Amino acid sequence: MTAALDLGSSEFRSLRREDQRLVARRLAAIYTVLDDLPEVRRMLEHSHIPFSSVSESLIVVGDVAREVSQLFSKPLVPLLRSGELGDQDPIARQVCAWMIHLLLPMNEQPNEFCVMTLPGGEIPAPGTANRTVQFLEHVVQLQGYDTLVMHPATAISLAELDDHGFTGISLSVGAESVTFSLTRHSVPVIESRFNKGSDEIIQRFAHAHRKYIWDAAGNSYLDLPGVLQWLQDWQVSVGSPATAEEKWFRNAYEELLLSMWFSLKRKVANCHESILKSPLPIVLSGAATQLGGFTDLVAESLQLSGIPIRASEIRVATYEPFTVARGLLIHGELAHGTTTPTKLTTDLAIEKVGAV
Repeated sequence: MTAALDLGSSEFRSLRREDQRLVARRLAAIYTVLDDLPEVRRMLEHSHIPFSSVSESLIVVGDVAREVSQLFSKPLVPLLRSGELGDQDPIARQVCAWMIHLLLPMNEQPNEFCVMTLPGGEIPAPGTANRTVQFLEHVVQLQGYDTLVMHPATAISLAELDDHGFTGISLSVGAESVTFSLTRHSVPVIESRFNKGSDEIIQRFAHAHRKYIWDAAGNSYLDLPGVLQWLQDWQVSVGSPATAEEKWFRNAYEELLLSMWFSLKRKVANCHESILKSPLPIVLSGAATQLGGFTDLVAESLQLSGIPIRASEIRVATYEPFTVARGLLIHGELAHGTTTPTKLTTDLAIEKVGAV
């Protein structure tokens, strides 16, 4: 059973085939820690909320942790800080392993792949993987899979560019990084990672606008989940900003995109592929790309940067938030040589991917 596992810094997603259907799962990479008291256990059990017992505490993970943290006035903890697990944080490591187990069933067939991305879009060189990468791959291997790490933006090209012969540009605007891939017939020509993303923007906004929450002991924390929810609920537009907040986000994302384009200039200038002489499609993925007018912002930043890339179109990926996972699954199934890219993308388009 080939499986795809997209380990983002803000959310984990998996995608696999089960009989003739696709099974998609997702979990926000957050958790909250509760006191292990009888009344707390009863409340969680009565509400059918899954929890785990760790070090005399109860752990609730994923989206439901947002509500539970508010109910008990407990902080919401990001699983991956700057895309990494702390060496001295055994709770985070147990939570991470539990989340992967929830998303990825045990495989009992030999020589099956799990094609995966790593937090922040990292692609470690052989022998240079840090402890977080080693831990994540080890957990997946314990589930019975051989692991294959893939660049997230290249996975997007497999998921989205079949109508252009898998040739074009893919951009993933993630929590910790912006990743870029130029592919020609599904083969990467340029892969790049810019090590800043949406998390830094959201933290700056929370600081600047004093968005805090307090726990029962009076400790204050940045209300990052609240800012994220506000962005989703109020349909913020960065294309034609009408409020001070929308203008703030437009400027912040324009700065991020310009920095990313500038970081690519030398690589693109040194690339002599003939495909760069023609306009190319650009596909965008990531939560930020759902903001109103984001495609216009990408177009404007590309023009301002002066980078020698012309866009024939700029569009948001079709299968969000499972676009990267879809590309990973396509790559994994192609590695078995049982199908062709065109047939596989058609198969995977039959059923709209949704969370389970």
